[in-house]
Amino acid sequence: MAVITYNDQLRNLLANVECVLAFDTAADFLGLTNGGYRALAQIFVRKKQNIEGTEQILVPSLKALVCEERNGLVCTTVNQTIIDLLERNGDEQIITESLANYYDEHNESFDGLEVPEYLWSRFEKYKAWAIEYYEE
Repeated sequence: MAVITYNDQLRNLLANVECVLAFDTAADFLGLTNGGYRALAQIFVRKKQNIEGTEQILVPSLKALVCEERNGLVCTTVNQTIIDLLERNGDEQIITESLANYYDEHNESFDGLEVPEYLWSRFEKYKAWAIEYYEE
């Protein structure tokens, strides 16, 4: 019996769909989070589509997004995903895990992460939590 992973599930759900993985879904797909159950896949789209199991965020253009193709799907980049999570200021666990895993994978450093100035105070809050995340 084959085990279907979350990423396989996303590839099956979104095959041939013009979209970009967004927010929590992007963080999960990129391995920034430690996983979890998501009732809906969050995707950026130019126009609403009839795709059950998705939360569709309308954007004027997919080409304007900072994204890349990874394992068969288009997804915001790691840096852009973290910026998007900080901007949305949603689930604190997802933001903290994403920063903690980035920090861990980059030899206990946030070097390479480019956070816009207007998000610095929010980044500093989560950064402190992320540094301590795996120390507990």
